[in-house]
Amino acid sequence: MRFRFDPEHDELRQVIRRLLGQSAGPAAVIALADEAVACDPRLTAALAEIGVYGLGVPERFGGAGFGLLELGVVFQEAGRAALGAPLLSPALAADLLLQAAQAAAADAGGLAGALLARIAAGELIAAPAIAEGPRGWDAVPSTAATAGGGPAGWTLTGTKDWVQDGAQAGLFVVSATSPDGPALFAVEAGAPGLAAPPVATIDVSRRFSRLRLDGTPATRLAVPDALAAVRRARDVGLALLSADHVGVAQRCLEMAVGWAREREQFGQPIGSFQAVKHKLATVRLELEAAESACLYGLWAARGAPDEFAAAARIAAYTCGEAALLAASENIQVHGGIGATWEHPAHVYLRRATVGRRLLADPQALLEELAQVVENTVIATTAVPAL
Repeated sequence: MRFRFDPEHDELRQVIRRLLGQSAGPAAVIALADEAVACDPRLTAALAEIGVYGLGVPERFGGAGFGLLELGVVFQEAGRAALGAPLLSPALAADLLLQAAQAAAADAGGLAGALLARIAAGELIAAPAIAEGPRGWDAVPSTAATAGGGPAGWTLTGTKDWVQDGAQAGLFVVSATSPDGPALFAVEAGAPGLAAPPVATIDVSRRFSRLRLDGTPATRLAVPDALAAVRRARDVGLALLSADHVGVAQRCLEMAVGWAREREQFGQPIGSFQAVKHKLATVRLELEAAESACLYGLWAARGAPDEFAAAARIAAYTCGEAALLAASENIQVHGGIGATWEHPAHVYLRRATVGRRLLADPQALLEELAQVVENTVIATTAVPAL
C-alpha cells in the first residue's frame, strides 16, 4: 500500500476543486445560513452531471464502479470548501441499497437496483434514516414495521433523529423492527404520515431533520441482516467523514499560515513568533497523521476488508481530532475576527465540531475500536490444547 493518491485521483481532485472554487465556499454557506438547504441546487445538479453520485455505485447499476478512494477525493474537497450539497447521505443510502440489491434474487437487484441507478444518474437524492436517541446508529430500531398496510406492503411508525439532507431527499432508507426482527425499508418523501421538520445545529454547512413516521407506507428491502448492513454503512460513513475532516484541516492550516505571514505586530509578521510557530507546527503534525489514517481507511474498504472496521474508526477519530484542532487554532491565529460572521474561520469550526459526532461519539469510537481489536485477536489466536 502506497500512502498517496494516483495521478487519476489528482485529476479528479482538480475537477472537483475547480467546480467548488467557482460555486461553493464558506461565503456561499453563510449566505444560505437561514435557508432550508445549505447549497445552491444548481451546484448539486453540476455534481450529478460530472458523475459524483455514481462514483461508488457498481457499473451494473449505472454507476462508475469506483470505490471509497475516489469518493474520498470528493469528500476532501467538500471539506475544504465547507460544501453544503448532499454527499454523505446519498453515499450511505447507496451503500445500504447496494447491499439490498446484491441480496435480491433478480439480476438487476429489484427495487434497490432501480433506486441505485437513479442515485447514480443524479435523479434521486436518498438519505438514510437510522439514528434513534442517544445511541444514534447503534440503536436497535424502536420504529415499528407492520405488515399488510397499503400497496407498499408495510407501514412504519416511529421517529428517526439527525437525518441529514431530509429537506432535499426524495427517498429515505429507514431501519425498523418487523415481526421477524430488524429490517430496512424504502420510504418515499411525501408519503402519507411522513414529516421531516428541520433540526437546528451550530453547523451552518449541513442541514438535518427529524423524521416522523405515522403509519407511513414503506417497501421492505431484501437485506438478510439489517443490523450488519447498517454497521457496514456506518463504517463507510466514518471513512468518508475522515476525508471531509482532512479537507477541513488542510484548509484551516492554509488560512492560518497565510494570515501568520500577512499580519504584523511589533513590526514583524506574527508567524515569526515562537508561540504561533508552535501552534502551526502542531497542526501540521496532526494533519500528516490524519492524512495517512484517512488514506488507509479508504483503501482498506477493498484492499484489506478484514481491517476495514478498525481502519475506519482509527481514521474517523484521528481526522476528527485533527480537524477540530486545526479549526480552533485557525481562529486563535486570526484573533477576534476569526469568530465573526464576516470571516469564514468559524464555518470550519462548526463543521468540524458537528462532523466528528455525526455518526459516533469520539469516545465511543475508541471503545468500539478496542472491541474490534479484541475480537480480531480472539479470532486469530489459537487456543492451546490442555
